[in-house]
Amino acid sequence: MCGIFSIYSKEIIKPSYFLQSLRELEYRGYDSAGVAYFQKDNLNIVKTVSKIKDLEIKLKKNINTSLIIGHTRWATHGKPSIKNCHPHNYKDIVLVHNGIVENYDELKSSNILKRNKFKSETDTEILAHLISYYLKKEGSLAKAVFKVGKIIKGSNAFLCVHKDIPDLLIAYKNKTPLYFGIRKNDQYLFSSDTNAMKNNLDKYYYFNNEEIIEIKDNNFKCFDKNMKIKNIKMASYKESSNNEVMNKEENKSITYNEIRSQRLLIPKTFNAFNKIKKYLTKINKPSEIVIIGCGSSFNAGMLGKYYFEQISKIPTHVYSPSDFNYFHKNNSKVLYIFISQSGETADTCNLLESNAKFFKNSISIVNNSDSRIVKNTKYNLNLNLGIEKGVAATKTFTVELLFLYFLSIIFSKNYHRIKYSNFKKNFTKLFNLEKNIKEIAKSFYKSNNIFILGRNYTYPVALEAALKIKEISYIHAEAALSSEMKHGPIALLEPNFPVIYLLSNDNESILKEITNMYETSTRTNKILLLSTAENLKKIEKKFLKKIKYIEIPNVEEYFLPIMFTVPLQYLSYYLANLKKLPIDQPRNLAKVVTVV
Repeated sequence: MCGIFSIYSKEIIKPSYFLQSLRELEYRGYDSAGVAYFQKDNLNIVKTVSKIKDLEIKLKKNINTSLIIGHTRWATHGKPSIKNCHPHNYKDIVLVHNGIVENYDELKSSNILKRNKFKSETDTEILAHLISYYLKKEGSLAKAVFKVGKIIKGSNAFLCVHKDIPDLLIAYKNKTPLYFGIRKNDQYLFSSDTNAMKNNLDKYYYFNNEEIIEIKDNNFKCFDKNMKIKNIKMASYKESSNNEVMNKEENKSITYNEIRSQRLLIPKTFNAFNKIKKYLTKINKPSEIVIIGCGSSFNAGMLGKYYFEQISKIPTHVYSPSDFNYFHKNNSKVLYIFISQSGETADTCNLLESNAKFFKNSISIVNNSDSRIVKNTKYNLNLNLGIEKGVAATKTFTVELLFLYFLSIIFSKNYHRIKYSNFKKNFTKLFNLEKNIKEIAKSFYKSNNIFILGRNYTYPVALEAALKIKEISYIHAEAALSSEMKHGPIALLEPNFPVIYLLSNDNESILKEITNMYETSTRTNKILLLSTAENLKKIEKKFLKKIKYIEIPNVEEYFLPIMFTVPLQYLSYYLANLKKLPIDQPRNLAKVVTVV
């Protein structure tokens, strides 16, 4: 989603130095960018509807400034354009904003603003008008921001400056993430995430809701939601060691590197099992589990349901947060598991915060231990993978599967069941399939539609594969249970309609799955099969010669979903690569969805 970054410094800030940090927010997804900076007490605004590198061209190298605010925008109100791009200004107020002012229309037509003229189509510009109005009444920019914070609705974070006060910066946050940091050279920073702040970062602070930080004359004050001065405890910054894994990979694209990084990350993740087991010793086995997540996290939850019901014998339900409304039920013995890569997914956060008491028995599985979800759940499991910059989840999805498996083992109390020697031995062999997968992608990348069919544990994998293909190759991909193909979807099949079959190892259904595949082959001649070597032997050799297939190494049953996942991540990548698409930053998508 939108990204905010700012530096307030005693010394001169070089534009290239600032933009290097702003680029660290590109992974969140954006369609325009801009900065505002003071030059000899004059405030200048520079915008682009291109990439951040265009700002570097527009910004003069000889800028002398010690305060600069920057923004990457993902359009919600108004199309990507210079007039809708941040920073926004009204009279003496200039600001950058992340979030949604939900009562935007109501405020715009209020007595305060109804006579004002607006230059943009955004909800953000409303903030500048409101702050300007309350500044006249309060005589203090911080107090004006406090007043505005009380009347706007939704999730919002913003920074604002005054054109005539070059040594003053005000930051406000409610729900939408915002961090305050101090570098070792005493620069003050604000950012939507710590990734942009990490260079030389000493200490940082995650804003609580409705807090304001004022920086003036190189000193800062924090005000709580009642505008009382508050002492804050800042945390020391430690960058994840798992970022080093990424840096060693071939530099094809961020997403490619993150797929490849799993060679080292997945085996390493098993070291976390004993730590998780010890951490969760106080949790009694729940009578029921509810998993809540969006997108890839929802798909991981679907496989978590399989693990919990098969291994722990615990009834499990999976919901997207927008679909959960079961607050009336008795949940005293229910465990809620909230999954989110960023820990800031607005839909999930809003549900969790809407009834904190109801969700008091909860665990979060995230890749950011300082996030909004973590602060609202009783227990937290940190994936600890280093930042995932590709918009499409790859390494985080796979490790979420492992963590859900670990939990199922812990709740079963049968710790001896965690046998993975065969998996560890065979997992890295998956990466030898890359060349073959690239060739297979050449037969599929021009397709407009793809079916991915699975059953048992391969169905959630099919859901995730369909999502990946949609996200980065822009091919309409649909996942379905192979048993349901004949109940409608088969009507879409024609000779060159691609179908990907994920054959499970379930002895009770394997022959039915193969029969489903044979039936499909009478309608289309474009089939890709993923199967273990053991199951390939159950298929007619004559049939195998007519289709394309990928042989998945045989491993312990509950690790097979991961063995199916990685080749499909590669396939998604190469479908997009052959189409020459922007794989790391697909159109219309944001990595961190901070608005509902």
